[in-house]
Amino acid sequence: MPYLTSSQTECLKWLALITMIIDHIGVAFSNAYPALSWCRVIGRFSYVAFGFIIALNLSRDKVNFKSYFTWMIATAFLSEISFTLFEPNYDRLNVLFQFLSVIGVIWVYKNRQDLNSWVMFFGLGFFIILSALSDYGLPGLLYCIGCYLFLQTKDTQFRLITMLTCVLLALFVNHSFIDNFGETIVETISVVTVVVGTMIFILHPKGLRQCNISISRMPKLFFYLFYPVHLTIIIGIKYIFLS
Repeated sequence: MPYLTSSQTECLKWLALITMIIDHIGVAFSNAYPALSWCRVIGRFSYVAFGFIIALNLSRDKVNFKSYFTWMIATAFLSEISFTLFEPNYDRLNVLFQFLSVIGVIWVYKNRQDLNSWVMFFGLGFFIILSALSDYGLPGLLYCIGCYLFLQTKDTQFRLITMLTCVLLALFVNHSFIDNFGETIVETISVVTVVVGTMIFILHPKGLRQCNISISRMPKLFFYLFYPVHLTIIIGIKYIFLS
């Protein structure tokens, strides 16, 4: 039995997409409207959720890595145009390159018996460097791998350890945001609450897994293009109202 049903996974996808929009509204407009900086706190849900979804997809017995690589590479390069316009002073690649690095590391791991040791070494090296150059950096990669190990673990005691590790890694992913945003104890607690609350919602047996809902699977093209399209729309709105 899968960790999440198809409908539960779709629910998590929609929540991640919505909170991503909220987060990016905060990025685009919080300088002009400081109250919108709280959108960035709500947005902490997004990467934690997307990272878990990537790990969930990769933990399946049969993964079409060719299709996964193709879609992610194409969308990552396409999105870099919008991402550069969205944050022209940011020195990292967009988050889809981070997810591409996760897929690459897991691909190397799953095919370790069939790969030459040099191919494994250079493959892992390439994807680790790609992760370091992408949004969320190496903590983002470690979090997704932590979620993958959690989903692969069957032993109850070890699963509890990996569950706690996932929570700690989720906080680690957001450590720079906490440092920059958490100017007061209330702000710091707010960020930690959102991150830990998200992990409890995903991991606790009475959280998302208890949701008895029916949601159709969103079209693959819609899901992959959502990222660059929503960035382009926000850029347009910002240009019209704040140029």
